[in-house]
Amino acid sequence: MEELKKVCYVVTKTDNVATAMADIEAGEVKLTGDAPEKRAGVLAVEAIPFGHKMALCALHPGDRIIKYGAPIGIVTEEIREGEHVHMHNMKSAYDFRSAQLDPMTAHAKDIEYKTY
Repeated sequence: MEELKKVCYVVTKTDNVATAMADIEAGEVKLTGDAPEKRAGVLAVEAIPFGHKMALCALHPGDRIIKYGAPIGIVTEEIREGEHVHMHNMKSAYDFRSAQLDPMTAHAKDIEYKTY
């Protein structure tokens, strides 16, 4: 577990948050997964609990939280790069329609396309 103490996992290159692989204290954090090639890490500005999200860039009210390459929430207050992202500064974008999205492509599964 020692190797995961200062690591956050990025699911896709388009994500603007990364997931803490262990409880993280403020300081330099290594990014793994599909992190952009030129970005090896980010500075956590506060503690991030295991399994929670950390912002990879500054986010503003109304911005979408992108994880898995798809929007999972909406920012409700300013979030600094490296800050803990959770229900205190975002709201869920989950609704019935979101439940119908393909988890691999984020495309709607409840629409049938026909070619004529």
